[in-house]
Amino acid sequence: MRLTPIEIRAHRFNSRLRGYDTVEVQAFLDTVVEDFEDVVRENAQLRRETERLERELDSHRTREHSIQETLVTAQQMVEDLKLTAAKEAEVKVSEATLRAERLLGEADSKRSELMLELTEMRRLRTRLSSELRQALRRYEELIDSFEEADRASSEAVAPDPAIQTALRR
Repeated sequence: MRLTPIEIRAHRFNSRLRGYDTVEVQAFLDTVVEDFEDVVRENAQLRRETERLERELDSHRTREHSIQETLVTAQQMVEDLKLTAAKEAEVKVSEATLRAERLLGEADSKRSELMLELTEMRRLRTRLSSELRQALRRYEELIDSFEEADRASSEAVAPDPAIQTALRR
């Protein structure tokens, strides 16, 4: 059973013949009541303080939970950003690789075209060179035949030396 300060004040002891000094007992009870009242007040104050601290602790726990959730969210965002950046980098590398392959293909195709043109030009140069040589030989033969014809016609029409002397005069 719990005693209250009022119960302690109201409690009366039975007197006996050789019992305790009633004034001394009453003084002691008054002192006990005062101390007990102080203890009850302090206890009530401590309970109020405990309740306040528990509310504050709950508030701190709520904040801590929010901070932890925020931290987890931030970490997840960082991970997502890393993944996104890695994917974007991978896409850019793939695009660059495809573009490089396309450019190499175009360059190779252009080189093949140029090699075909070069081969055709060499063939054409060889043919033109051969045709020019043949034309030069024909012209040389033609010139030779003209010269031969001129010599033959000049021998056939050779003037009489007497006529030539007369013409010179």
